[in-house]
Amino acid sequence: MSGATLVFEFDSPADEEQFIRDYLTEAWNRFETNEYWETGWFWRYRQFAEYESGPDGGLVRLVFDGDADELVEQEADRWDKHSGLASWRLLRYEDEEYESLFDQQTDTRGELGGEWEYRMKPLLSRFALAYYREFENTLPPVGEKSDENPLGLGFWSAFHNLMVQCGYNWYDETEVCQRAMKNRLKSIASYRGAEAAREEYQRLLDDWQAHHQELERWLNDNPTGQASEP
Repeated sequence: MSGATLVFEFDSPADEEQFIRDYLTEAWNRFETNEYWETGWFWRYRQFAEYESGPDGGLVRLVFDGDADELVEQEADRWDKHSGLASWRLLRYEDEEYESLFDQQTDTRGELGGEWEYRMKPLLSRFALAYYREFENTLPPVGEKSDENPLGLGFWSAFHNLMVQCGYNWYDETEVCQRAMKNRLKSIASYRGAEAAREEYQRLLDDWQAHHQELERWLNDNPTGQASEP
């Protein structure tokens, strides 16, 4: 078994979406129950197509440890039937002098962090594909508050619910959110430049400072310190 990445390029972001929903959602169980597959995950990129650093159309990367040649032999006919697929190519980690995807992860993320990522990303891929099966239309990141959605629930609540289900408390969750914002500012800088990161930092700072008055109003209007469980 060795590490590899399959790179799928699409004519449009919509074609990428269709590939995820029509192909990957049904293929994943086939991957995980086949001897050519040890473990793996996928990335998708249509959400970045509007930016200069993003793909012109759609882009999916399937990253895995396994028998790449056997996977290609069994699945390539299915890929070629997808009308919006512009091209696909196979990249082997051994060409980068890694014996496996696991070796690549631990080399770039550290021995412990790499192991955690290697074990966690397949779980998240299963969740993402279950999400596509459950929701015909993707949820907004943050929902608008309305009579039908008074809490403004959206995809953000998935993170909250997952952290509660995995045993984390209020302060763990705020620490995660803060770390995520710091991490994304660096990513924005890497792809879109220093000024874009500064602008986003200022937007976040202004929004957080303005939230103080809203918080105080909420504290004055609602009972506090009386809940017996979260």
